[in-house]
Amino acid sequence: MKFELWISWRYFITKQKERFISVISIISVLGIAIGVTALIGTLGVMTGFGNQLREKIIGANAHITIMGDSYITDYKSQEEKLKKLAYVKAVTENIQGQAFFYYGNKASSLAVRGINPARELKVTKIRDYLKKGSLLIKKGEIVVGKELALYLGLDIGSTLSLGSPITGKMQSFTVAGIFDSGYYEYDSNLVLVTIADAQELFVLPQDAVTEIGIRIDKPQLAAKLKKDIASFVGPQFRVRTWMDINKSLLAALKLEKFVMFLVVVLIVLVASFNIASTLIVTVTKKIKDIGILRSVGITGSSIAQIFALGGLFLGIMGIVLGICGGLLVCYIIRNIHHFIEIPQDIYYFDRVPVAFNLQDLVWISLSAIIICFLSTIYPAWRASKLKAIDALRYE
Repeated sequence: MKFELWISWRYFITKQKERFISVISIISVLGIAIGVTALIGTLGVMTGFGNQLREKIIGANAHITIMGDSYITDYKSQEEKLKKLAYVKAVTENIQGQAFFYYGNKASSLAVRGINPARELKVTKIRDYLKKGSLLIKKGEIVVGKELALYLGLDIGSTLSLGSPITGKMQSFTVAGIFDSGYYEYDSNLVLVTIADAQELFVLPQDAVTEIGIRIDKPQLAAKLKKDIASFVGPQFRVRTWMDINKSLLAALKLEKFVMFLVVVLIVLVASFNIASTLIVTVTKKIKDIGILRSVGITGSSIAQIFALGGLFLGIMGIVLGICGGLLVCYIIRNIHHFIEIPQDIYYFDRVPVAFNLQDLVWISLSAIIICFLSTIYPAWRASKLKAIDALRYE
């Protein structure tokens, strides 16, 4: 063991004669631990919310969407080619558009998706969101979101009229199913009809759709596979991923998480001042020791290492305690629904979503270590500048 490491360990970790230094060392460790705990808890909740929202977005949509300039007529041949790609799990055709709904004295616009029911269930997770009725709809039937059903007072068997945005012609649909994705935008604004009904509504040829939806092995790889699919289908088609479609929302989530990280990391920064204070007090108390070390030929660089390592010891102890505390906090938050009832009609879930990944843990640990190291620079530098004669003069 290097003598700098051994001396540092004796000064800061083993039992010390100076009780005051021991107390402020404990305070320094606890300060770092609390800061890291707060970081892990905050990012755990932020990551959980983000993951849940992404799951809702991915669940109700295809991972990758192929669109033409207006509509696609040779979609069947394209689908057969796409199915041969190794990473493609399922393919379906869709018609997307906006239409007006009329029900009683209420009217507004809706996002209408014409689907092939059997194939749609293989590409999206809409089956998992179904609360009532069936998704295997026939011509003249419609599936609506929970929020729209509550707003209009719809139930299975109710009749809803949709108006074509092109001709203004009205079509009546019978509600065959109600889904609840947990994402308000979909539950209040999305309805599903058959492709045949959508073709009539948007005045499309019988062999035409507006897009082809693809489900792949890993949704997070959609951006990487986008170029491969674009080159595969040709320049006459536009390829968009679920990330492209929800780019603004995902960017906002990422920015929010980053800002929260910066805000909470200030706690660790403030806690690191305690480490600097501990080192300054220790340098003051150990002037005689520093003088003796310098008199026997120990360099200023070695003296600086002794105190810098001491600060890192305290910081690492705090980080380890903080990681344990943070994981415990995440566990408590995840299971808090056993003690506090969360209103599902407001938050759309029965428990606070908490998730954590190794990348966040690494970033938190590295950030805390860097902050702790920076807090040791000035005290260590001051200790290294003490001369043997100056250190021993008043002893």
